Amino acid sequence: MRKFKRIYHAVLILTVIFLLTVSKQIGAINFLFKISPAYEESSRLAMSSFSLSDTVPLKKDSLLKLLKDTIPGLKDSLQIADSTLADSLPRARVDTFTLKVSKDSLEAPVVYEAQDSAIGLVQGKTIELYGKAKTEYQTSSLQAPYMRLNQATGVVSARAGRDSTGAVVDYIEMNDGQSQYKSDSLDYNFQNQRGLIRGTISQQGEMFVHSHIAKKVNENTVYATGNFFTTCNLDHPHFGFRANRAKIVNKKLAVTGAVRPEFDSVPVPVYLPFGFYPLYQGRHSGAMAPSFETNDQEGVGLSGLGYYLGISDYWDVQFTGDVYSFGTWSANALPTYRKLYKYQGNLNLGVRSTKRNTRDDPDYMKTMSYTFNWSHSSDSRSRPGVNFGASVNWSSTNYSRLIPNNAQLNFQNVIGSSINYSKQWQDKPFNLSLSMNHSQNNQNRSMTINFPTANFAVTTIYPLQKKESVGKKKWYEQLGIGYNGSFRNDFNFYDSVAYSRSNDLINNRRFMKFLLDTARWSANHNIPITLSLPSILNGALVIAPSVSYSQEWVDGVTTMSWGPKTFYRRNMANNGDSSYVRDTILADVARGFKIKQQTSFGISFNTALYGSYEFKGEKVKAIRHVMRPTFGLNYTPDLTKNFWKPVQIDSIGTIALYNQLDGLYSRPVSQFTSRESGGISFGLDNNLEMKVRAKPKKKKPGSSSSDEGEDDKEKDSFVDTKEEDAENGIKKIKLIDGFGFNGSYNFLADSLKLSPISMYFRTNLFEKINLNASATLVPYELNETGYATSRYAWAGDGGFKIGTVTNASISMSTSFQSKPKDPEKAKAREKAINESLNDPMLQGDQTRLMEYMRQNPAQFVDFNTPWSINLSYSLNYSRQNRNPLTLQSSTSPITSSVNFNGSFNLTPKWNFSVNGFYDFSTAKIQTFSMAISRDLHCWQMAINVTPIGLYRFFNFTISPKAGILQDLKINRSRSFVGGR
Repeated sequence: MRKFKRIYHAVLILTVIFLLTVSKQIGAINFLFKISPAYEESSRLAMSSFSLSDTVPLKKDSLLKLLKDTIPGLKDSLQIADSTLADSLPRARVDTFTLKVSKDSLEAPVVYEAQDSAIGLVQGKTIELYGKAKTEYQTSSLQAPYMRLNQATGVVSARAGRDSTGAVVDYIEMNDGQSQYKSDSLDYNFQNQRGLIRGTISQQGEMFVHSHIAKKVNENTVYATGNFFTTCNLDHPHFGFRANRAKIVNKKLAVTGAVRPEFDSVPVPVYLPFGFYPLYQGRHSGAMAPSFETNDQEGVGLSGLGYYLGISDYWDVQFTGDVYSFGTWSANALPTYRKLYKYQGNLNLGVRSTKRNTRDDPDYMKTMSYTFNWSHSSDSRSRPGVNFGASVNWSSTNYSRLIPNNAQLNFQNVIGSSINYSKQWQDKPFNLSLSMNHSQNNQNRSMTINFPTANFAVTTIYPLQKKESVGKKKWYEQLGIGYNGSFRNDFNFYDSVAYSRSNDLINNRRFMKFLLDTARWSANHNIPITLSLPSILNGALVIAPSVSYSQEWVDGVTTMSWGPKTFYRRNMANNGDSSYVRDTILADVARGFKIKQQTSFGISFNTALYGSYEFKGEKVKAIRHVMRPTFGLNYTPDLTKNFWKPVQIDSIGTIALYNQLDGLYSRPVSQFTSRESGGISFGLDNNLEMKVRAKPKKKKPGSSSSDEGEDDKEKDSFVDTKEEDAENGIKKIKLIDGFGFNGSYNFLADSLKLSPISMYFRTNLFEKINLNASATLVPYELNETGYATSRYAWAGDGGFKIGTVTNASISMSTSFQSKPKDPEKAKAREKAINESLNDPMLQGDQTRLMEYMRQNPAQFVDFNTPWSINLSYSLNYSRQNRNPLTLQSSTSPITSSVNFNGSFNLTPKWNFSVNGFYDFSTAKIQTFSMAISRDLHCWQMAINVTPIGLYRFFNFTISPKAGILQDLKINRSRSFVGGR
């Protein structure tokens, strides 16, 4: 044991000497006793490497304690060594770690990959990538078949892939921020973003720039030689502009030297000294090129000449004008405004001076007309419950008729306007609406302005209903009461009155007096009371009583009479008025405040009857007929019996009653009946539907015939759920959506107690043909002029008749189109159209674009749809009242017409379309137009011809598809009016 201890002591002494020697060399003598902050981390790592096992490291305190406890005499030796070394050794020096970065190094790592192989050359510090190589650095990316990256200089070189003939089959694609390039070869420095690109094709918005050699000097600027500017996206474009030298500023502009156009690699001998190409995106101000037109009445002219001014992100305005050689001119200002999540709108202010022919011609005409259009809408998210909107369309009565090459506006006789403000109180039953309305008939030159118009409503409330109801509601809790109040003021006049267009001050005052004399105001208050009684007969019969009280405040008492009246008619040839006199109903108003009261009581009964018939065949499963009869009792007392007066309504002396207090809510005088009413109302609504079986399913193995019979018996029910129908392959088809009749009988009337019977029919055949029909049956004999007598039709001597049909109409419409050749393209087109129409920033542009599309349909042909057809037919019958002297009707009682339009592709690039209106009563085509369109890839050709009608014209246009070159077009238009 003594020998073993000597060896143990020798090993210990040698270990201490080794530790002291090493600690002196590294300046860390305080490792065991006093650790300095600079070496704390390194000491921790060093001590952690010493452990009693492979997994548990020992810290400094644990190591000293272990040594002192296990080695005798070590504790005293360590204390002596500590005091001696502390006095003799110098203080340890603290070193800090610093990393110097070269100025030529990149700011971010370069990520690269290759599909085939990657070879790294250590001595040259280069990496070569083969096969669909890709390199990414910050916002720049590069793809090429071959690529070499120099790590020392940060320069990347790439080459395109070529076939055996030397033709490029795989281009280099570079994306540098917002710039995109395709090239044959490239040398590019990632650090300073400079490079030399050969055979490059870069895209700047809709513009493609082909350059032989391009030098990129910084992030946004490129100098190039051998340039070709085009909007065609092919490697070999169909057209473009050739320029030798160019400076291109990314997304802003390109400036070139001398430039000439080329079409299909054939140069055009037209040179310009320089070229300027705007490449920036978004709205920007600039002039708009006009179209050349010829009009037989207005001469040669320029249409669409104008300027677009982008004022700010919230405002812009477009100025356009037309000018013709005979003196006709027009000017329009179209401002638009918008604020996201607030409001948007657009205006159109137009003036047109029309001059036809010369002063020596008998049909010489000169007139001035105006138009004003305003559209405004607010976003409901800005103020929930509050909405303000406007749709104003006002113009001189002859403004639309004098616009050339627009048959749709030329025949637009009725226009209207409305400005509305509405407010709905949240969590309250109150609604308020204010409006101003305008109606204008350009045919008879009548105008009606409703201002102001106000409506206030209180939705139905249930005062007897408990706030916290438990269980089934009592019948009296269903008692509801509401309120509807309205105020209306009207101005009615004719613009043909001489006062309306005179510049004389006295006549203007007369016109204002005349306008105020035509003003009529009225207010209406209505209080409806409803009660929903519990249904009886297990819910089969619903009973609903009702009570209503209303007041109408009017501005005076109206006295009507029959007599002569003077009418004015404007003569467009000499800009004067012509007048004529005819007998008609005259009205004289004695102003004063009057109240017209009305009340009514009623009760209605409603039920539904079902009947079905089941078939045993394999195709049709069942047919069901549903009848919904309605029956009601009503009574309306006469509270204004002293104001009912008789008046003559035609030249043979027919007398009708009218109410002197009937204001703006009255009916035509020829439709007035008795003053007090009490009777019944009735009606019957029907529909017919059918269930059809699909092909029978295959029998499951092991199924028995008895089970199959039970399944069939269970299926033969018309009231199966939709899930059962889908599972069993059964489809429900509506044969007739609705058909029926309704009318009323007044027991208190002096005559004509039974009202005319209204009948209707509607269905959708084969889910393709919409069919609607309606008729009015008068159950009385008619006199020689067409008015009803007091004798029923079936009581006459000519045999049994149920009545006379005085009005009837039938309308049918259908549309067919082929499936798109590319469904994905069709979906993308539909999505793009919906996004553009719903974009609030483009509302003004949408209005102008839709108008342009209506005038030039051939320029917006969808070649993805091979063919489409739309047809609509209408047949109308109206029994005309005969002239009492000649006993002849002024017009034919039957009118019928058909509208048709369709298009089909003659070839994948040629399309032919037609649009027309045929009147069967005159056996003539009233309007007809046809168009031929040709898709020229990056160009389009359109020919529009209207050879029939009062306004005839043709238009020939060849233009690029790109919006940036929309003014670079060839246009030839010519129009004719009348028989010329």
